[in-house]
Amino acid sequence: MRNRHHSAGFTLIEIMVVITIIAILVGAVVVKINIKNPARDIKDTAVRTYLLMGLASDQAVYTRQQFGIRFHPESYEFYFLETGKKGKQTWQILEDDKLKYKPLAEKLDIAVDISGLPIVLESLSDELANVTDEEPIKPHVMFLSNGEIVPDFRVVFADPDSDIAHQVMAGDEEPIIVEQLN
Repeated sequence: MRNRHHSAGFTLIEIMVVITIIAILVGAVVVKINIKNPARDIKDTAVRTYLLMGLASDQAVYTRQQFGIRFHPESYEFYFLETGKKGKQTWQILEDDKLKYKPLAEKLDIAVDISGLPIVLESLSDELANVTDEEPIKPHVMFLSNGEIVPDFRVVFADPDSDIAHQVMAGDEEPIIVEQLN
């Protein structure tokens, strides 16, 4: 009888299977970890708002309809100008999933200047409760069908717990620009 000699090591396939299993487990753990990064969140919100405002401006030109955006202390919504019976025009909230504010998990402060003057922002529910025929709700910034964006504006998105902030504003060379503050 031959004496078989068994080695006490692992085969290459066994090592590769173990490494693959470890890699899959590490990948699953990394996906589950939600690393909070307020600087990235503020920047992403500002860039998203900039892009949505550009989309609303383009949509106003292509559909020959007036659009607008109204800001609140922690959100915003888009509006469109509707012509009703007897030619009466009113601003209506736009129910479009593409043009919608996506809230962050963290608190975010929004400040708005219109034509260089800061404005006091109210919650949407408070504003809607105070709407009358004489004082209808109107957007802060309008995207006109001729491509204009009026009036000049500056919107600052800031983290209330730090000095991290980005602004979206009317530009000189580009209609809307986004930049970091500080």
